[in-house]
Amino acid sequence: MDKIPLMPMKQNFLENMTLWCYDSDTHEAVIVFKDDQGNFRMLDSMWIVNMFAADINKLFRHDIFYEDKDTHQALRLQCVACFCYYRGIHAGSTWSAKH
Repeated sequence: MDKIPLMPMKQNFLENMTLWCYDSDTHEAVIVFKDDQGNFRMLDSMWIVNMFAADINKLFRHDIFYEDKDTHQALRLQCVACFCYYRGIHAGSTWSAKH
């Protein structure tokens, strides 16, 4: 297998993001938008890898909100966003070209 199959993601859609948080009831990351836009729910932290660079930058710049009991899971999401930001991994990037 040459490429890891990832879920297709919306691209460049977080410009109106207010915050993101971890929902312990559904075990998802919830991205909340301004102007009562519908929330976006992310089940797997690896979905971040397939986001546009500007979207990853937005997640990197905003800390995720979570309850103390959900620290491990929430910080996993935050770590993936940080890793992608610092390594330049995003939709359209090629790993072999940079590393």
